[in-house]
Amino acid sequence: MPRSVFPCGHAGKIMIGIIVVTHGKFGEEMISSAESIAGRAENIRNIHLPSEESPEVLKKRFEAVISEMDKGDGVLVLTDMLGGTPCNICLPYTRTHRIEVVSGINLYMLLTAMIHREKMCLDELTNKVVEAGQKNIVNLRRIVCH
Repeated sequence: MPRSVFPCGHAGKIMIGIIVVTHGKFGEEMISSAESIAGRAENIRNIHLPSEESPEVLKKRFEAVISEMDKGDGVLVLTDMLGGTPCNICLPYTRTHRIEVVSGINLYMLLTAMIHREKMCLDELTNKVVEAGQKNIVNLRRIVCH
């Protein structure tokens, strides 16, 4: 029986983990909103940085969650802003774990990741999420008035 060939030479079901890392409860609400649109998602977690928590504590929590979320196909990490503490804490792990970190999360990016993560390898999914995020930041007046 012929095998299905999946992206990036992967044969079988792909399950990329998704971790949303943000200041405060922003990520938690983002996941809740995405799930209200696309349905309940597996293998997705939020890590938030409370104002009273040190970066060292966040590093330990993040490393534990990466290990839990990587089922062999890698983890896509979405952070709230480039240069913020959540983003900066995630970056060193790109050298030691199979993760991609994308900053500037918006709802469209998260939905794209949730919908396509079983059909693409980590690199392809990362590119698609970045493209979707950029494509959906528009000045509507320019679109409507022209």
